[in-house]
Amino acid sequence: MNEFYTVLLACGAVAVISYLIGSFNMAILISKFHKAKDIRDFGSGNAGMTNMLRTFGRRAATWTFIGDFLKGALVVFIARYICNEYGIGFDVAYVASIFVIIGHIYPLYFKFKGGKGIATALGAMFVLNWIAFMTIAVGIIPMVFIIKIVSAVCLCGTCLYPVLNFVVLWLQGKNMMTEVIPYTVLATIMALTIFYAHRENIVRLRNGTEPSFGSKKK
Repeated sequence: MNEFYTVLLACGAVAVISYLIGSFNMAILISKFHKAKDIRDFGSGNAGMTNMLRTFGRRAATWTFIGDFLKGALVVFIARYICNEYGIGFDVAYVASIFVIIGHIYPLYFKFKGGKGIATALGAMFVLNWIAFMTIAVGIIPMVFIIKIVSAVCLCGTCLYPVLNFVVLWLQGKNMMTEVIPYTVLATIMALTIFYAHRENIVRLRNGTEPSFGSKKK
């Protein structure tokens, strides 16, 4: 019972820390302090890498991606440090990955209007399970240049991650009931959060009106 409450407390602490870190939206920070503008006033109104690319160019988009990717990775490292420090067997880093994405989408510091969380999710996914991440990356990255619709490719990769995460954990001999299934459920929640943030993109994909990679949005 004491262990249960320890895990619960760790999950709560990690959730708060991850949300606060996730709320540092790089697209908004870069556009405000380096461009003296707010990226949310341009293009799609989304505070993310793709809109930065269309609005301010490759350099701004690259730094946006790096910053958002690193904060996703950072919260996983913090969560696992807490687990190691307090002898917690449950990997609360999966909880951290969900809340850092929520922080990116609904940033506390920017009136709860942020991006859609792909770069942040990628950073978290990479550190959570690099084998699953790299397996997806090998097949998904070339698709960006073939399909040329970033949202479609990202959603495909997001959909595959919980499945491959399950397979990798299972092949590593993790306990099915205490590790494989719980972590897969949390990875699925992370994926569903990304899908929810992309609900407008999904509608445009169905209608055939989603902008392609590198296109300028008026």
